[in-house]
Amino acid sequence: MSKLAELQAETREIIEDLLNDGSEPNALYIIEHHIAHHDFDLLEKIAVDAFKAGYEVSEAEEFKDDDGKPIFCFDIISEVELKAEIIDAQQKEILPLLEKHNGIYDGWGTYFEDPNADDDEYGDDGEFLDDEDEYGDDGEFFDDEDEEEPRVH
Repeated sequence: MSKLAELQAETREIIEDLLNDGSEPNALYIIEHHIAHHDFDLLEKIAVDAFKAGYEVSEAEEFKDDDGKPIFCFDIISEVELKAEIIDAQQKEILPLLEKHNGIYDGWGTYFEDPNADDDEYGDDGEFLDDEDEYGDDGEFFDDEDEEEPRVH
């Protein structure tokens, strides 16, 4: 089985699990493709290429891999319907960027969309992150909820 075929099978499993758990089938979903590299400069080139391709990118974070070596990670982000064909197309577009710079694709994730929720994460202005609601006057992040919604993946 090819890498792309494996990713497509995983995509269908994630979507099926989300929908079986009751996530809203007609919602728009924030899709986060997880990208990693041991070389920060090459990771940054992947981020620039993804941005040029029309994606949003998160800030890079540094972690330690299983061998204790530094590894840098970020997400390539989009907001789309939860359809396997759309995510497949994104992966077909993203994977060559990783191959070009020897990056690591660590799958994708999203969040459960509660069909019974009274409000959504977009607020009145339609922006995903509303800085006034998410950050205090001192710039510290806070969350009114006791727990975050779990990310699937």
